[in-house]
Order: sequence, then structure tokens, then C-alpha cells
Amino acid sequence: MTHPAWHLFIYRLPASPSRARVGVWRELRRLGALQLQQAVSAFPDCGDIAAALDAVEERVGSEGGTVYRFLLDNLNDRQQAQLRAEWTALREHEYAELIEECETKFRREVEFEIFRNNLTGSEAEEIEADLEKIHAWFQRISARDWFGAANRPAAEAALTDCQRLLDDFVERVFLAEVDAGQSTALPAPLSWDPPRRAQGEDNLTPSDAVPPARAIS
Repeated sequence: MTHPAWHLFIYRLPASPSRARVGVWRELRRLGALQLQQAVSAFPDCGDIAAALDAVEERVGSEGGTVYRFLLDNLNDRQQAQLRAEWTALREHEYAELIEECETKFRREVEFEIFRNNLTGSEAEEIEADLEKIHAWFQRISARDWFGAANRPAAEAALTDCQRLLDDFVERVFLAEVDAGQSTALPAPLSWDPPRRAQGEDNLTPSDAVPPARAIS
């Protein structure tokens, strides 16, 4: 089996402002950083990770920091296996969180809206937007799942189930709106009589239709 080389990314930033340190940490986390210790992360040399790390290095420099990068291409099998296992464990944890989101929050939200008969188009759009966020989350995880986390199929199955729940909810909304139909009830009677037009009189102006003022006692 061909093993990838690994990037070792070490950086230092001034203690303040903390905004810079938080920003860099978030960018590295988006790339799936395997944090070995504070400000030291490892990444497999896969995809466009090198270019992505170039961008992070540039940001660190712009914030007055320093970056040290090493390409580790002579790791033995044990070291390779350890890094792969730790990287994949991170992805498995992320997939597990996504599965929990699908099976608890998303499912419960749909079931609750059905329970309270909130079958409206606006609610269907809100639920659909929630599912789109979960799909985007899955795409971010899978983009850094280089070694095939064991629970990825379970995450895909959870997404499929969420789509089924959404489709069922949308169908319920459709049927509810069809059953309700378009209102054919007559308008409620006015509490005042509009002035009648005499024969041959021109059409009423808007001011003619104003209800008479009530006397203030």
C-alpha cells in the first residue's frame, strides 16, 4: 500500500489579539487538523491540502506570526498507521455528531411539527433549509475523510432518512393545502351601509365610501 507523506504545520502567533489565534485555529480545523499539541498539527498530503496550508501560512504571517512546515515522507509503517488511525478517529467523531443531529434534532423537529399540525409551506421551507445545512456539513466532513471512516455509510443512511422525513412532511403540507382549498366564503358584512348611487350618477369616489363619523359622547 502506498502511504501519503504528512505535512507538519507549526505556528506561533502573538498573544493578542486573540482574534488572530482563533481565526487560524478555525481555518486549520476546517482542513481537518490532527492536533498533536498546541499549535502543532499534522495533515496527510492529499488533495489540495498543500495549497490550503499555503493560505493559512500567509494569514499567520499577516498577523505577525511565524510558521514552520515540514513534509514527513519517511515515516515507518507504525507511524503511518498511528497517524491514519488518529485522523480517521476525528472523522468518525464528526460523522457520529452528524448522525446524532439527524436522529435526534432533525427527526424530533419534523415529528413535533406534525404533532402540532403545523403543516405550512413556511415550516416546510425551514425544515428543508435545516437539511441543506446538514448536507453541507456532511460534504465538509467527507472532503477530509481520506481514509474511509467506518461510520460514513451510517451517516449517509441518516441523511437518506432525513430526506425521507422531509419528503413525507412536504407531502403532508401539500395535502393539507389541497384539502383546505381556496376560500369561497362571502366577505363579512360591513358594519355601515355605503352610500347608494342615484340613477345616472357617476361612479362613487373613494371619499364617498368612507363610513360616517361617529359622534363622540
